[in-house]
Amino acid sequence: MKISKGLLFLSLGLFYFILQSCYQEANASSNVKSAKAELIQWHSIEEVNKLAKDDPKPMIVDVYTDWCKWCKVMDEKTFSDPNLINYLSDNYHMVKFNAETAEPLNFKGQTYEFIKNGRRGYNTLAAALCQGKLSYPSFVVLDEDLNTVQVINGFKDAEAFKALLDKNSL
Repeated sequence: MKISKGLLFLSLGLFYFILQSCYQEANASSNVKSAKAELIQWHSIEEVNKLAKDDPKPMIVDVYTDWCKWCKVMDEKTFSDPNLINYLSDNYHMVKFNAETAEPLNFKGQTYEFIKNGRRGYNTLAAALCQGKLSYPSFVVLDEDLNTVQVINGFKDAEAFKALLDKNSL
């Protein structure tokens, strides 16, 4: 059976067009997902009381210091994972808290002060949130009433971090 060159080119062109459409559609849906996942919306520790009142949902407080290498690695590697970003954004308010904040902070009606300790120091809120065990990074999971549910210490990759959250989900 003979197929004319014109019909062959038309068939190949149609096939190419269909493949191209499928590819663009697949890319568009993955771009929507990754656009949502580009960044975590971080809140400051000063916003916690207002967040709990205005939009009650669990929170994760990232207790870090500026000099902590593993805190930076968590930001660069773990908190850049698109699947984890989507999961965290859907289920938690995310809060960054520098444990060495010098200004007094109000949390749940109590004021927490900075204590000088060696060359540096720490804010007593960091000690309270981490249940007296300061290590960096630490992640404190708070329920809607700002009660500590879980403290996660140390570097975790995205999969391990999510697994720990799922294990003790609220």
